[in-house]
Amino acid sequence: MNSLSSMICKKYLSFKNKEKNISFMIKICFLGILIGTFSLMLTLIIMNGFEKSIHEKMQGINAQVLIYSPGNQVDYKTLKPYIEKNFSNYVQAVSGNSIKQVLIDRNKNQSVMFIKGLDPEAEAKVTNLKDKIILPILPKEEILEVLLKENGIIVGHKTAKQYNLKLGETIRLLIPKPNSKNKIGLKKKEAKVVGFFKIGLEEYDNNFAFTSLEFLNNLFKEKEPGVDQLTLKLKTQIAPESNSQNFFSLIFNNLKNKIYLFFSGQNQEDLIIKNMSAALPGLVVTSWKNLYPALVSSLKLEKYVMFFILALITLVASMNMISLLFMQIQNKRRDIAILKSMGMPNKNIRSIFLKLGLSIVLFASIFGLGFAALIGFLLERYPFIQLPDVYYISYLPAKMDFEIFLVVFLATMLIGFLATWIPAKRTKRINIAQVLRQE
Repeated sequence: MNSLSSMICKKYLSFKNKEKNISFMIKICFLGILIGTFSLMLTLIIMNGFEKSIHEKMQGINAQVLIYSPGNQVDYKTLKPYIEKNFSNYVQAVSGNSIKQVLIDRNKNQSVMFIKGLDPEAEAKVTNLKDKIILPILPKEEILEVLLKENGIIVGHKTAKQYNLKLGETIRLLIPKPNSKNKIGLKKKEAKVVGFFKIGLEEYDNNFAFTSLEFLNNLFKEKEPGVDQLTLKLKTQIAPESNSQNFFSLIFNNLKNKIYLFFSGQNQEDLIIKNMSAALPGLVVTSWKNLYPALVSSLKLEKYVMFFILALITLVASMNMISLLFMQIQNKRRDIAILKSMGMPNKNIRSIFLKLGLSIVLFASIFGLGFAALIGFLLERYPFIQLPDVYYISYLPAKMDFEIFLVVFLATMLIGFLATWIPAKRTKRINIAQVLRQE
C-alpha cells in the first residue's frame, strides 16, 4: 500500500497540461517556501556572524573565562598548574594579569591610564592581543615576548597620538606611594614605549597600556607573584570524559547538546563555568560576557527575534500549501472514492497528500538552504559589503554553523507538516457513494 501511495503521489506531482492551475499552485508553493527558508537561513548566518565577530573583537583583550577572588589577589604560580592538570579536558591555555592605575606625565600634561601587567608567553595563547599590535611589525607568535622585556610598555594608538609618542621613547609614570597618611604621594618611574596597539574600542585605545607582570610588580613594589585574575581559553572541541562511547554515540550526543544549547540560550562555555565554579570554592568563575551584559544580550535578542519574525515568512508560504492541497483533494475526489471502494484504508489515502505536501516542502527547503549556504560562503570568504562606522566591524560578517542549518530545516519541515496535515485529514470525509453517483 505504501508503494502504491508513493506512486500516486509522484503521479500527482507530474505537471499535466490539463491541470495547469494545480501545476501553477505547486510552483508558487515551492517558490514561497524556498524564499522563506532562504531568507531565514541567510539572516541567521549574518546575525550569527555579527555575534561571533563582535565576540572575537571584544576578546582582543578579554579571555573567554575569568577567575578572581573578590578583594584579594590569586596565587598565579599555584593555581595555574592546578587548572592545567585538573581541567585539561576543556581548558586550552591559562594566563594571569593585574590592572593598576597610573598617571602618565608628558609635557606638563597628566592623565590617568590603566596599565595591565600580563604573562607575555601565556597571554599569546589565551587572547588575540598579539594580533592587535600595529607597530612594530614582528612575527605575531613571539611579538609579546619580544616587546615586553624589562621596562617596556605597549600603549594604545590614540594615546600615542594624543601625546605624540614615538617608538623607543621613554615616558614618565607617576605611581601612588603606599602608606601615605595625610596626602597622596607620587613616585616617578620611567617606561619605554615599545609598541602601539589598536583594538577599535575607545576605552582601550585611549586609556590602556600593557606591560609584563614582572615590570608591573616592580612599579608597585609587590613581592608576591599574585595576579588580580586568571584568564582561560577553552578548547573548541571538548574531549569526552569517557572512552566507552562509540563514534556514533558521541556524534549524536554532541548534536543533541548543540540543539539544546541553541534553544535554551546557553552555550558550552556556560556549562564549563558552572562545573569550574563548583570545583573552585571561594573563587569567582565568570565569562567575559559579564563585562558587557547589555551588548551580549542585545545580540542574542536580535538573533532570536529575527528567527521568529522570518519564520513567519515560511508560515505564510505554508498557508499556500493548505490551499493547494484543498484544491488537489477537491480535484481528485473521484480518484479518492475509487481507491476507497477498492479497499484502500483512509490512512494510506491521507499519506498520498502528506507525501505530496512534504515532498514540496523538503525540496524547497533543501534548495533554500543550499542557496543560503552559497551566499553565506561568499560573504564569509570574501567580505565585500562595507558597513558604516557606527558598527564595531567594517564588513558585513557571516558565520555558518551546522546546528543553525539543522534548526531551520527542522522548523521548516514542522511548519510544512502542519500545513499538510490539516487538509490531508479531510480525505476521510469524502462520501464514496455520493461521489461515484454524481461524478
